[in-house]
Amino acid sequence: MSRLARPTGLPARCVMAAFAAIVAAAALFAGSGVAGEPVVLAGPAMGTTYRVTLAAAVPGRSRGDVHRELEAVLARIDRGASSWRPDSDVSRFNRAAAGEWVEVGDDLSAILSIAREVHAETAGAFDPTVGPLVALWRQASERRKPPQPDALAAAAELVGLSLIEHRQPPAGSAALRKRKPGVALDLGGIGPGYAVDCLGERLVELGSPDHLVVLGGEARAWGRQASGERWQVVVPQTAGAAPATLPLSPGEAIAFATPRPGRSPIDPRTGQPVAAEPRPVMVRSTSCSRADALAVAAAVGAQPR
Repeated sequence: MSRLARPTGLPARCVMAAFAAIVAAAALFAGSGVAGEPVVLAGPAMGTTYRVTLAAAVPGRSRGDVHRELEAVLARIDRGASSWRPDSDVSRFNRAAAGEWVEVGDDLSAILSIAREVHAETAGAFDPTVGPLVALWRQASERRKPPQPDALAAAAELVGLSLIEHRQPPAGSAALRKRKPGVALDLGGIGPGYAVDCLGERLVELGSPDHLVVLGGEARAWGRQASGERWQVVVPQTAGAAPATLPLSPGEAIAFATPRPGRSPIDPRTGQPVAAEPRPVMVRSTSCSRADALAVAAAVGAQPR
């Protein structure tokens, strides 16, 4: 099972467990049955589940072949960005000493590039280096008392994308190095969205122009249903309200995040948990990577520039 940074990223992202189950059910709204049965492929990924719905079978490919291709994409991302794998690129970087260049693969390099864009757009409200603060507040929650001011200040000193250098040569491997010991990446707030994008683009390469990809609380549509209608997803509402159905236009992506009592997102700019109502935050974008990261930023009250 691929578990890309979700346990460390979850308190920062605060995606309700129910969100994953509700949004994943979107694939059940695959079509009206007018133009044939959709193809549904699913499995565990990143501490949750993914579900892919194709409007039609991929020409020249069996269902098993397509499913194996999707699993290969997830395994590749896992090797680059899973904090649960000691041999992954991100784990090797997190263990590295300050000043040491660490070669990384294309996936981690791409994720970090997108993260920098969203970090700039949200004035630092989204920051994948928030891990030291997340860990500190998790420990505080377990002890049932807030962190000491000196510990909080020390953790805050390790947060900031300016503390990571990113070398992207025209050819060869990209590389990262940290400017301070203890700086660490936590990709739970962007990795699942990135995986959705990669799964969908791989299906396009295989010959599927029309499909819906859902992973946890993220979803993105390519093309339309076999009936010609837009893809539909079920979106979460506040407690007690009935879920609503939302159509996605071709190329549109959505992501969800919410604060919860005891699991509020940490604002990387202040180092403090966000005091907010447990209300779903939904963000639309042209890619799930961006929607995922922007949802985290919106959960801490940021307004993208």
